[in-house]
Amino acid sequence: MTYYNNIVETANYIIKYFNAKIDYAVVLGSGITLELENQQELGYEAIPNFPGNNRANHVKGHANKLTFGQIAGKNVLVLNGRLHYYEGHSMKDVAFMTYVVKFLQVKGLFITNACGAVNTDFSEGEIVCLDDFISLVSDNPLIGENDLRLGERFVDMTTPFDPYLVETLKNSARELNINLPQGTYGFFQGPYFETRAEIQAFKTMGCDLVGMSTVPEVIAANHAGLPVAVLACATNMATGIQEKKHDHEHVLKVAKQISINLKQLLVKTLENLK
Repeated sequence: MTYYNNIVETANYIIKYFNAKIDYAVVLGSGITLELENQQELGYEAIPNFPGNNRANHVKGHANKLTFGQIAGKNVLVLNGRLHYYEGHSMKDVAFMTYVVKFLQVKGLFITNACGAVNTDFSEGEIVCLDDFISLVSDNPLIGENDLRLGERFVDMTTPFDPYLVETLKNSARELNINLPQGTYGFFQGPYFETRAEIQAFKTMGCDLVGMSTVPEVIAANHAGLPVAVLACATNMATGIQEKKHDHEHVLKVAKQISINLKQLLVKTLENLK
């Protein structure tokens, strides 16, 4: 089967499995959790054509399942965990579920991640709403033959993040008295934590944050015409800014703490969305 046919088959399976219209979708990064009302689950291993089914996903902090339920009276699908380019997956595999979400006919996609803060105006434990990105990786999911059923060949990235979703996030944060700065995210291939020299280079380029995910999904969402917004969770300061060495366990610990504010923000945002 073709990539497009696999996407359609997977979307139809999810629609039939949960038997309900899905309003919004959320992708959760490492260690980030979100509970739903009337929650149902579907493991990634049971999803037809899911790219990760032919190998184990060993990234700790990813639950590797879909959950479906309600938040603020809206039907929400949560992708608990994602595939990463550094695991050896192709960019098209990494972007696969983003296209599936598009074919679920949702109104918008919220992506979260755990990342490092390069900008010292940010602090560990802060949530940042992205307003731009810089890809530090030469590959992306649009390379190769283009299928017009998924999107146009050349994708405009003047506004990669949907203005309505972003504005609703900002207004909701103000209602909750949650500080929500905006910033530029640098997509780094990984899977090692960046060197001091790399961080200095990224800072000079204009990166406020750096992480190993998210951008392939954002590119695919823009290609597919799917409104998308990103909440980047600074779980640590970048190399050379923090004095201690990096530790993935620490990342997961801080991500769990951030989840409290993140859930409040997502709930309020879903309440405020049309």
